[in-house]
Amino acid sequence: MKHFTCDACHYIFQSDDIPSSCPACNAASVIAYNSTNRKFKISAVRISTEAEAKKNQQANREESAQKSFLERVDSLTGYTLTDDEYHTALMLLFYFKSTPDNFISVHLGCILSQGNPSTENEMDGESARDLYTCAQKHFASQLGRERHETGCNDATEVATYTEKGSASSLLIQFRQTEWDQILGKVPNLANIRNVKIEQVAKRPGEDYLRFLMDWYNSILD
Repeated sequence: MKHFTCDACHYIFQSDDIPSSCPACNAASVIAYNSTNRKFKISAVRISTEAEAKKNQQANREESAQKSFLERVDSLTGYTLTDDEYHTALMLLFYFKSTPDNFISVHLGCILSQGNPSTENEMDGESARDLYTCAQKHFASQLGRERHETGCNDATEVATYTEKGSASSLLIQFRQTEWDQILGKVPNLANIRNVKIEQVAKRPGEDYLRFLMDWYNSILD
């Protein structure tokens, strides 16, 4: 299919053939004028330039990645995870939210290749620990950036000014103790720092490994 652009509403879309009017705004023509200021009508829809087509493809890829990211965040409720596993998964998903699938598959494959820890022994977990540390630092850094940009410190308040799937919106999904909930405490940087990523790296539970495997397989499909 070819890319087309509407000069009336600037909508860029794909189609097998050029339509008589824009599918978004229904405009069939626009007013143009030449060097003598003479006005005339031309078709509103034209073939997109190469730059416009590339921008549209990039936007579609980003939208698809954002949708997949949010779907995976929502899917975490379908796994039986410890608090540390759940928080690690949130940060890892956030870390990879804009990363090409081929790079994600390399990292996930490396973790999964370590296999399941036995009852007596722990996994080495070095590659997983390094990755989780990077994800944890990135998550904390992006939260700080969002706080600075919004001028707020409370994660709940920051989340109202940021997009769905922002660091602040994920932070307020962090699990808290019953006592913290009663006191109305809002998760903060301390909650991020307190995630026991070392334990998740060395002794991941079966459902946490299943989450990683499901993610890995979905990328390969």
